[in-house]
Amino acid sequence: MSSSAPLTDVTAALELQGITKYFPGVIALQDVSLTVRAGSVHAVCGENGAGKSTLIKIATGAQNADEGVIRIGGEVLDRPNRRQVQARGVRAIFQERQIAPDLSVTENVLLDCLPTRFAKVQWRVAKQSAAERLAALDIDIDINAPVRSLSVAQLQMMEIARAVSFDARVVVMDEPTASLSRHELDPLFAVIDRLRAAGVAILFISHHLEEVFAVADDVTVMRDGMVVGQGPATGFTTASVVQAMFGRPVDTARVHRDVVVDSSKPLLTVTEVCSNRLDHVSISVAAGEIVAVTGGVGAGVSQLAQVAAGGTSPFSGSVQVADSSGVQHKVRGRRHALSLGVAFLPADRKRQGLLLDKSVADNVALGLQAAGTSPVFTPRSVRSAASALVPRANVKAANIDVVVGTLSGGNQQKVMIGRWMGVDSKVLIFDEPTAGIDIASKFEIYAELRRLADAGAAVLICSTDFQEVGQVADRVVVMRSGRIVGEVSGREATEHQLLDLEMSL
Repeated sequence: MSSSAPLTDVTAALELQGITKYFPGVIALQDVSLTVRAGSVHAVCGENGAGKSTLIKIATGAQNADEGVIRIGGEVLDRPNRRQVQARGVRAIFQERQIAPDLSVTENVLLDCLPTRFAKVQWRVAKQSAAERLAALDIDIDINAPVRSLSVAQLQMMEIARAVSFDARVVVMDEPTASLSRHELDPLFAVIDRLRAAGVAILFISHHLEEVFAVADDVTVMRDGMVVGQGPATGFTTASVVQAMFGRPVDTARVHRDVVVDSSKPLLTVTEVCSNRLDHVSISVAAGEIVAVTGGVGAGVSQLAQVAAGGTSPFSGSVQVADSSGVQHKVRGRRHALSLGVAFLPADRKRQGLLLDKSVADNVALGLQAAGTSPVFTPRSVRSAASALVPRANVKAANIDVVVGTLSGGNQQKVMIGRWMGVDSKVLIFDEPTAGIDIASKFEIYAELRRLADAGAAVLICSTDFQEVGQVADRVVVMRSGRIVGEVSGREATEHQLLDLEMSL
């Protein structure tokens, strides 16, 4: 393990020394120090709740530290705000998109600094400037295109161009690959290399350790708001970073399941479905089976999850769910799917899956309310149900009254799983089940999915994470451009094998 002493360098672009931040009842950051050198990539690793988000907010001026010193280019800033930090060349690319979808690429790249004269925008100058910024990073995007027409990868590149269009000294990248497929990573890494070669310092935050080792020069590992490991990336291994993150070794090996399922009697059957981005897709999942569907961003994976759960009606084809007698029933919408025992966990848990300002108990009870298992829900009945379900879902919270928005991403996902345990759902459909979740929480969720399948549920996972599906699935189906292009067993589902299937003609 590398030393936890802070890195120092005379070429430091950003220095955080002794940063401490208090919130009511908790110390979010305690004596955190790190240095991001000019022309280098400094990765910050840690589980959900380790303090990374708070650190980013302080580094970008969105929040002030209660103790500690911030230096940008050697200049000490006393309680800086976002505008002061930006004026000194610190820019951030957040996981949440910061775009104006109805404006053009030119307008988004130069957002807040469109060239004007006599209160009118100089469009010729603006377009030339935007084109130059994109060309400098070798990014090929039509500057006149409306932003809503861009792919996810193009949006990410556009935001990078915007960040460096302000002559950035430091670029903070918060989970920059979260919405990119595997074959879209190389262009992003190439841009990072060009920024580094130009002397830009990059603070890189990612849950994917293979990406950290692909781009980072230096690494800081955080746990419980403190630095527990720091040094050159060459001094770390994946195992040492994971152990530092969690204070214990984490078994990341695939657990092989010797399951015998009756595939002739599936619980969930999707037959020749055509809809937005789906082209004659057929798939089935039997009781006790975990089937994963994967592919690049835009392959139709999320659309399949929506259709299978009854959230979107297909143009043609059908989705059927078997009852306890084996009789197949055609799904006629989300509420009907619920009555047939279909649970759906959306990819965007914050916007579509949870009531972030409500308690764990209230969120868990939503499953019972949606299924209509009782006409009346009293506070006592809600607490009683939650008290039984929260331990079953392995949710780590001080008590069931904790506000769900304060939990880590992994525990928020477990709350949604616990919600559907209460109604004994026999078909569970997960859309990007571990997006933005740390490694240890991912494997806890994988173990929970296996337990649900072993108890007789049919589990369908729709995920663009090739590593994830190989860890948990019994069968893996690969999609491209809305069609199924291949299938392999879970044991054979290596990332290389899945990429080969995705790219095959």
